[in-house]
Amino acid sequence: MTRAATITERPMPAAATSSPTIDVAAAVNSRGVLANCLQRSPDIASGALTLRTYEACRSASQAYNRALADTAADVLVLAHQDVYLPAGFLEHARAELRRLDALQPSWALAGVTGLDAQKVFHGRTWSSGLGQLLGERPAAPVAVETLDEMLIFVRCASGLRFDEDLPGFHLYAADAVQIARARGLGSYVIDAPAIHHSRAVVALDGGYRKAYRYMQRKWRAQLPIPNLVCPITRSPLTLLLRDLRIRRKHRGKARPTEPTDDPSAIAVRLGFEAPA
Repeated sequence: MTRAATITERPMPAAATSSPTIDVAAAVNSRGVLANCLQRSPDIASGALTLRTYEACRSASQAYNRALADTAADVLVLAHQDVYLPAGFLEHARAELRRLDALQPSWALAGVTGLDAQKVFHGRTWSSGLGQLLGERPAAPVAVETLDEMLIFVRCASGLRFDEDLPGFHLYAADAVQIARARGLGSYVIDAPAIHHSRAVVALDGGYRKAYRYMQRKWRAQLPIPNLVCPITRSPLTLLLRDLRIRRKHRGKARPTEPTDDPSAIAVRLGFEAPA
């Protein structure tokens, strides 16, 4: 049985009440990772951002549809439990979303990194799993064909919902971008740098393969679809070869344990937030 949402909510400071209103939601399977990363984010810890967490859901789509039903905010941020939002994230994100509204009021999704139709990478974020800063600051919101799932903004008035037939916890961003596109709604990368305090991916197996095959069937007429981990194509070889390259890179090693160091230290080092 799916557990009820857990809410981290405190009185909101007066300065945080300006439009657009923003909530955060996360699908959670490790309270330790959540406590070390997302819950540690200053805007969440202070109560400026409301965080709702969803446990024991059968898929990311189920968790996020519940989150969309639960929020009254203008924008819902869907974040991985291992994401840290640097100090000042809320006001910076509001400013970027106002820019996006001015550019394209009918947007549906936004993210911190993604690929456009020419497979050009846009946005910036830190990946602990890769041990590097990816990308650079975009000059303005840019239209993309896929988004990194670590952090997604959903404009709630768009009415977008996730496909609960998509199994597991992979490729829901690529799917949602296609759903929005079919409805004439855009997806964009904005500048909202965050820390993805992740562990390295050493194989594309299990749940990823199931989600990939579902996407191949569902969007066959739209293939190929760009994707940050592995492009979605009609050929079964695309995923198999990408999986083989990843396995060879890591030489058959088991996936490492979750990082336990302080992600805010990374944010300070990168200049994403000022020292405490």
